[in-house]
Amino acid sequence: MERLENILANLGMDNDMTMVFVYLSDRKKATIEEIYEHTTLSRGAVSMALSELEAEGAVKREGEYFAIEDVQKALLALLPPRFEELKAQIYSYAPSRPVGTCDVVKAIRVEPESMPSFAARNIDAALNSVDMISRSLAWLDDESLNAARAAVQRGVIIRVIASRYPELGSDTRALEDAGVEVRSHEYARDIGFMMVDGESVVFAIREPPKITRPAYFGLLIRDREACKKMLQYIFNPAWEDAEVAEEIRI
Repeated sequence: MERLENILANLGMDNDMTMVFVYLSDRKKATIEEIYEHTTLSRGAVSMALSELEAEGAVKREGEYFAIEDVQKALLALLPPRFEELKAQIYSYAPSRPVGTCDVVKAIRVEPESMPSFAARNIDAALNSVDMISRSLAWLDDESLNAARAAVQRGVIIRVIASRYPELGSDTRALEDAGVEVRSHEYARDIGFMMVDGESVVFAIREPPKITRPAYFGLLIRDREACKKMLQYIFNPAWEDAEVAEEIRI
């Protein structure tokens, strides 16, 4: 545990937050009373530390229990905003192209289980905005949700248009809690998956079911003008016509 405590200290965690984090990382989940009984902290200190860790996305609340499901992901959630800004700059860096060369267009193929990581990397790279149209929210998991939360905290505006499926309600609420704007439009069923971040556009559709393991196949276009046109003719009209999340919940 000494190594974990050193990492938490380097992340700027105070003694109370460190003690609570270390305890939960060992027990996986516990109540305030259980943490109080097994640490030297007061109930008030435990409660405050849990509130701060939950606000950072490192700890999840399940009724009266607080949990750390994955220690590494919880530690990543504690990285300071400045680190996220630098990471975004690194991800978005691309060497300048010689004058007269064509814009970069790249074919991509992403396995279904890799879609959340793919989305997270693109969200990490965004500097100002991320606009997405998605038939489902299959790209959403803890990694991409934490990436979205971190992006919002550094000032990135994220908007998502999804299909009107009642089963997406819990995912929609999770995105909203992370600061993401979510709306619903039947048009999303025609799109499959689209992401625009101001620097690049990603299109992806599922491969035909005859493929042994259907993946998402599409194009990545790095061109600011293409991004502007995509927002002008595709995303923004759909966004204006879409229903806000509160109106689609059942």
